Amino acid sequence: MLMAMFAYALNDAFVKGTAHALPAGQVLAVRGVFATACVLLVMQARRQPAWRGLAFHPLLALRCGLEITTALSSVLALTRVPLATVTAIMMSAPLIVGIVSSALGWESWQPRRLVLTLIGLAGVLAIVQPWSRSIAQGSDTGIGFAAVCALSLATRDLVTRRLPSAIPSGSVTMLITAAVCAAGFLVGLSEQWPPLRASSAGLLLLAAVATAAGNHALLAACRNTDLSVVAPFRYSMVLWSMLLGMLFWNEWPTDSAVLGIALAATAGILASRRMENR
Repeated sequence: MLMAMFAYALNDAFVKGTAHALPAGQVLAVRGVFATACVLLVMQARRQPAWRGLAFHPLLALRCGLEITTALSSVLALTRVPLATVTAIMMSAPLIVGIVSSALGWESWQPRRLVLTLIGLAGVLAIVQPWSRSIAQGSDTGIGFAAVCALSLATRDLVTRRLPSAIPSGSVTMLITAAVCAAGFLVGLSEQWPPLRASSAGLLLLAAVATAAGNHALLAACRNTDLSVVAPFRYSMVLWSMLLGMLFWNEWPTDSAVLGIALAATAGILASRRMENR
């Protein structure tokens, strides 16, 4: 799980490294081409047909749409605010999933989870600091995109739970990867794409490989393992992102942000352990 979260943090870092030089649509399109190729290679190695078992289903279409909004909003957020801030806000998604699942009656209400969710959201507020007048220009927009990404992630996870089990996971992965790639090209119709430099292409290739490695490591971590042991380590991604941000962009969090990250991560860890131990 630690390796999976490190790989995901690397993906965000590689994307952030290109997002200031390339428009969002171009980032999604180029990374999508590389990612689609990676998925196809993996499925071919496993001798799995890429589109086996796929048929039109409203939830599958919604799942693709949410994957697109998640990817687009994360790229837009990474161009405006520190990497660790984006990651910490995105990590509030599991807490949102827990509350919505209880509200929809999919899971029973648990007072402890509600308290932990409120603590986690208080941590997010400490990171965002909406009361502060010293927020740099553009950061408020970036925080908004990060919040959209968190809500999209939470909704995506809720929809994924409802997908028919007859649809193979590999085929779903292939479809959503191709959908994000296609969305990048569509967004690009309204953008001016600069020439793609080798450095930017290399970073986006590394981002695609990091995502594929993260997916593989996550699968390995969750199979034949007590999820109550590995699930809390998801929040190590916040630490990885903070370290990468300090190393490459000199993004040092404020005291309030550190407190908020600690609150959000602690609440998420305790909530995930409670959920998996049920």
